[in-house]
Amino acid sequence: MKKEIGDVWKFETGIEEYAIDLMGNLYQQGLTRQGIKARSILKDCFEDDWKTIKERLEIEGSCWYVWQMDGVRKFIENYL
Repeated sequence: MKKEIGDVWKFETGIEEYAIDLMGNLYQQGLTRQGIKARSILKDCFEDDWKTIKERLEIEGSCWYVWQMDGVRKFIENYL
């Protein structure tokens, strides 16, 4: 039996999804007082300051998708 997918779009590869999860964990660590290293990694990947990264990652939806995926790809290249 064939399952209907509907209008669901999936752009990320498996490794990108994995990296997004890891970066989500880094983001959560970055919100803590001890998150200096996590913030540093994210700043390296996104090439922005922590305030900008935090604001953009808190926005739901696809507004910053291209920016986010550029950071994800850099994370994969440099940290995975």
